[in-house]
Amino acid sequence: MTFWGVEIFRSKMSFFNQMNLKESFIYLGCHCWSSLVVYLVILTKHALTLQATLGKGRNENRCIVLCSVGGRDSVNLCSLRAENNESCVLDLDFDEDTEVYFSVDGPLSVHLTGYYREKRKSSKNADEDEYEYETEED
Repeated sequence: MTFWGVEIFRSKMSFFNQMNLKESFIYLGCHCWSSLVVYLVILTKHALTLQATLGKGRNENRCIVLCSVGGRDSVNLCSLRAENNESCVLDLDFDEDTEVYFSVDGPLSVHLTGYYREKRKSSKNADEDEYEYETEED
């Protein structure tokens, strides 16, 4: 399990971050249209547990965290509002080699933090394509 985090700004220029995770890596890129792109370039299936939290500010307007998978239309993951609902836990599971775009629609930045859990083949049925999550004890 690997911890990572990023802050999404509404109109910030791009950044790049790469973390090596055994046989896999995550590529995070933020484009100037306020989208966080998470490229999962992997050999096995993975899961991502995130928490979305509002950045500093005193605006009553809401910020919506959106997600687009594989070039499809975006869907709303959560709606955050200052001094009311400032964080939301997201437990997401993406297939291998999937492009996942996170974006924020609203006046404040949103911090995405979480854990990247690698799935591995079950030791019971090594010949089958069954996977189980890696736990902290592993």
